Amino acid sequence: MRDAPKIVGLSAAELRAWLLARMRGEKEDPPVSELHMESPDDYVATLHEQSRNKAFRARLEKAAVAALAEAAQGNLRGGPDARAVRYLAELVDTLEVRAAESTLREIAERGALGGHDDALDADAEELVLFALAGLQAPGELYSKWLAVWQRELPRLWPVVTAGLRISAPERALGILPEAVERARRYHDFPLGDVLWAFATDSIYKPGVVASALAGLSSEGRRRCRDALAALGAEENELDAWLPDRGPEGPRTPAWARLKKGPDLPPRLHDKGKAAA
Repeated sequence: MRDAPKIVGLSAAELRAWLLARMRGEKEDPPVSELHMESPDDYVATLHEQSRNKAFRARLEKAAVAALAEAAQGNLRGGPDARAVRYLAELVDTLEVRAAESTLREIAERGALGGHDDALDADAEELVLFALAGLQAPGELYSKWLAVWQRELPRLWPVVTAGLRISAPERALGILPEAVERARRYHDFPLGDVLWAFATDSIYKPGVVASALAGLSSEGRRRCRDALAALGAEENELDAWLPDRGPEGPRTPAWARLKKGPDLPPRLHDKGKAAA
């Protein structure tokens, strides 16, 4: 990062201009490494992470929000501003810049979140929604996420599940049976990713996701277990998240049969201990 000292010395206005030029593809300085499959925001995120200069980090975050707002004034159906919005949304999400929430919301409401389908570049819209999902205020946007979920917009359904889950975790559990049905009808719907996100979200108590899916048919239950197993879920995790009910009868985890209350699967329990 030999260019870092020069960038650290930039003012907020200069950082905004540098970010816009980089994210629009006008001047990528330093160049993006195709060899390492970088995107334009990767270098900026790493620069922010590695810097010990608190003033620079704050200045960079402010500049990222300002650059996002400026790019949002342009044509977001395609072209350099749509490209900039895409990468700047990813950047503010990575940096967890909560000050970007209102700008992200304004952009999102120009698209499907505001009832305007196909009004934004598809990649930019998806990344804006993903960033908004993580930075949103609890509960405020639930009805808007739900409205998108209820429309025939398969490309946005995966990110909408994140928006619903983070907005109102308990209410969002109600969409899981429908998500399983959609995966049956739309084979590219990432059921495993959606279920994994719910099952590993620390906001849920053990057994809650299993309860939300308790009404599934044996075929639907098997589809869920297969989707999770394909992502690397282990047998004890599958039994905790989604007990199998095969032809030989219910395969209920020991904690449920003994009514002792659920324990976290060992892998998640170990992860929690390591974090502590």
